[in-house]
Amino acid sequence: MALNIVTSDQAVQVNSIIAYIYADPGLGKTSIGFTAKNAISFDFDKGVHRAGELRRGAVVQVQKWTDVSNLTAQDLASFNTVVIDTVGAMLETIKSHLQANSKNCQSDGTLKLKAQGLANNLFKQFIANLISFGKDIVFIAHASEDTNGEQIIYRPDLGGKNRNELYRMADIMGYLTTVKTNDGKDARLLNFSPSHHGKNSGALGEGTGEVWIPDLKSSPTFLADLIQQAKDHINTLTPEQIAAQKAFADWQNWQQSCDEAQHAGDINDLTASLEALSKEKEGHMYYQNMRTYLLSTAKNKLKCSYNKEHNKWMNPPEFIAISNEQRDELQDILHQKNMDVQTFCENMGIDSLIAIPSERFNDVKQQLLSEAA
Repeated sequence: MALNIVTSDQAVQVNSIIAYIYADPGLGKTSIGFTAKNAISFDFDKGVHRAGELRRGAVVQVQKWTDVSNLTAQDLASFNTVVIDTVGAMLETIKSHLQANSKNCQSDGTLKLKAQGLANNLFKQFIANLISFGKDIVFIAHASEDTNGEQIIYRPDLGGKNRNELYRMADIMGYLTTVKTNDGKDARLLNFSPSHHGKNSGALGEGTGEVWIPDLKSSPTFLADLIQQAKDHINTLTPEQIAAQKAFADWQNWQQSCDEAQHAGDINDLTASLEALSKEKEGHMYYQNMRTYLLSTAKNKLKCSYNKEHNKWMNPPEFIAISNEQRDELQDILHQKNMDVQTFCENMGIDSLIAIPSERFNDVKQQLLSEAA
């Protein structure tokens, strides 16, 4: 039998893609899911009733994980698109399933670390099965709003490790929100720009990555058309171009995720994602860049330290400065010995005496007395 070989400079036909949409509350993300081609929606969030007259597809109201855990290709044979609504609720359904077994739980009822890992594996296995069925997949998620200093961050309301996993799988990823138009009216906008934790392999939005949401009553195939547009673009690319495009998008998202990290927990999630990346058969072309950026963020920006015994990053200990009374005591010693306070601080590499950690007070005091003698 002759092999159908596609060379690296030839386009590969892509028949199904993964779309990932996260949205602010009340913007009709469930209704948008039903505008995909011949869709079946898995209602993990128990909110399908909100779509009202815009519910145009079949629904599976998931009560427990065993309702869908043994899903087969035959079950979905008559559908073109599978909508997961929402992916966060799906993960919680998996965790509830595992919590039913007391062996998986700690004394307070929360999942043991090993069981959390099992939940993540079941999550990934379910997604892998859907992908193998050859359907278009639409993941819907709630958006979360976080702050990092003065910056407001909008991203999917999903744990960091799973959020990064889904980002890498997705071909297109957009943030659904409302904006003010020039005439002062509110309009819905689906933003695929990377600046909003977006991904735009399908070149949607005419270069801006911004797609306005029409009246879904008069545009019942909105998401189907959008997905087809993305497929049409992807099918003009060679495998090398697709791989390079996805890898660069991963790198952009990685930098953004590192920049938004606020504590050791975020760094541990990113480390887990990086470890999973390193185990893939074909290495990621930006792997070393990602690793270097992560280490710099952990050590230089967040001042975290790596605990080898527990194999995880730890937050820096809380800084407690010397008291005002201790500061005054050190100043008195300096003045008594004719020593300049500013010069002393410069020699210690600090801006002022109040930058001295409280646990070092006695050492600094003895040093001063020794030098003064």
